[in-house]
Amino acid sequence: MENVEEEKMIDKKEWDKLKKKQILLRQASAILNVKDEDLPRIIERFQNEIKEMEKNFGRL
Repeated sequence: MENVEEEKMIDKKEWDKLKKKQILLRQASAILNVKDEDLPRIIERFQNEIKEMEKNFGRL
């Protein structure tokens, strides 16, 4: 017996939610002037830099 994955259909509500996320991600990428696929890495880098700055300010 073959292992066949069943395609899952999504409803309109789920589709609309995914489209909204896609639009937000593209807008964020445009604001930060980065490629869509680089956005998660860039956001993580920014978060790490902010944490590091907060630590440094706490030492003052």
